[in-house]
Amino acid sequence: MGDEMDGDATSERSSVDRAALEGLADAIDARDWDAATAAVRTGWFQLLSAHGEATRLLLERIPASELRGHPLLAMLLGIAYNGLGFHRVRALRYFVTAVRSARAPRNAAVSPVDRALIRSAEASAYRLIGRPGLAVGPATAAVATLDRLSDDDRQQLTELPRIYSQVGVSLYYAGQVEQAMETFSKGLAASPTTAPSPGFSNLAMLAGIHAFQGDLPEARAHVEYARTGPWTDRQRRTYIGTFYRLAEAMLALERMDADTARVHLGAMEHDRRTIEHWVAVAQVEALALLVDGKPGEALAGLEAYASMRAGEARSPAVRSELGRMRALQQLALGNPDAAWVIVERDTVAGADQHIARARVHVSLGRNGSALTELRAAVRGPLTARQTADAAALEAAVLLRLAPTSRTRGVVEHLGALLERTEQRLALALLPEDDLGRVAAALDDVGYGRVTRDVPLRSLLPVAEPGLLLTDRELAVLGQLLTTGSVAEIAATLVVSANTVKSQLRSVYRKLGVNNREDAIAVALTRNLLVERD
Repeated sequence: MGDEMDGDATSERSSVDRAALEGLADAIDARDWDAATAAVRTGWFQLLSAHGEATRLLLERIPASELRGHPLLAMLLGIAYNGLGFHRVRALRYFVTAVRSARAPRNAAVSPVDRALIRSAEASAYRLIGRPGLAVGPATAAVATLDRLSDDDRQQLTELPRIYSQVGVSLYYAGQVEQAMETFSKGLAASPTTAPSPGFSNLAMLAGIHAFQGDLPEARAHVEYARTGPWTDRQRRTYIGTFYRLAEAMLALERMDADTARVHLGAMEHDRRTIEHWVAVAQVEALALLVDGKPGEALAGLEAYASMRAGEARSPAVRSELGRMRALQQLALGNPDAAWVIVERDTVAGADQHIARARVHVSLGRNGSALTELRAAVRGPLTARQTADAAALEAAVLLRLAPTSRTRGVVEHLGALLERTEQRLALALLPEDDLGRVAAALDDVGYGRVTRDVPLRSLLPVAEPGLLLTDRELAVLGQLLTTGSVAEIAATLVVSANTVKSQLRSVYRKLGVNNREDAIAVALTRNLLVERD
């Protein structure tokens, strides 16, 4: 039945796509720019997704003076050029033309529908050129305009749910997650309940975000609707369904089921070199490999993604997202020193960084430092996943120490949190010996079921305390790259030769070597000598 629906939907979609292009071509041939605007208004998504090149060639025939008077045409031409990597500067020119035109007094009568399309496209344009922060203003304005549309205006926008989705994605990548989720909810509510409904991208994004944030019951409810609602198999496997597949994978990984997660990851049809959601895909793929006991392969996959998307991978936000996952894989490989360097070098300040630091400290037996980081992490609002990770780490640390009333309270809170959110990875990401103690403590306070309802196991080894290099030792190690002279290192670091000798002995001991060449080799292997960009 799903295949038949896909076949019928494909035929219908092809007919609609052709009609959209023909309508635009007829209007431009007649030099009827108002008719061209109407054709773009009704066929916006079809013109971009099915006929991008042909649409661009048609729009190029419009005189510049007319583009300035018809901002919707200028914006669509800009988006068409934005897809051509070597012509993005030209795309920006058209974006500016469209935005200025829409805001000009002479165009004060631009219809609400056109204004909504222009502002949503403006937000998408900022997102696509790597400036997501600039998208918040136009995205917020687009949502406000969409919310105020009359029933007649809404009937003109047959793709209203998709517009909400595009605006929501812009808000999501600008860091406005709650506002994005509200926008996706509006798009989903505006979706027809008959197949093929155009609102699937809203549902997919909501499912994925809930899963990433650790709200698994909500994620599961959205996933169930995605499986059974008025959607097609094509929607579930292509770009618009990316976050749905990631939600399915995350739900499986919380059950420690890497095989099912891989099935969903493998069902996605996209180009790894161009898909916008590549960071989320890379993280879930790496997590699936970690759950499958292959952290080395996971780390290699992350590096391959970063190399493939080199320009984007250098942004602070992407470095931070990938850095936390890289650090986790290094911990799984038994390299807490490399994990620490990555956390300090790549992650940005905030709760996630504090939790990542605490995780390294826990692996190294630095209980006081771990608790300090966890106290800092909980100063602001946290997602359910951040809360569970912090609670699990705090319980692990406190159970290493003499028991107090605080210990029992933390364990009870952890148990209640895991039961309510259905998370289990927070436990699996504890070192093996800590997991045993935490599981026993949860059983003692009546929450043993949260450790027995999945095949729970630790994904991290028991690390040896005291093997993390200090900042001073890292500085000495860095100098070894250029010289083996104790005197030169001492002069550069402005310390005594005896201090350098002492630190060198400590460095060699911690790295398990006894000479400069081997120390450099191990340091490079463990990613200890890579400076911040």
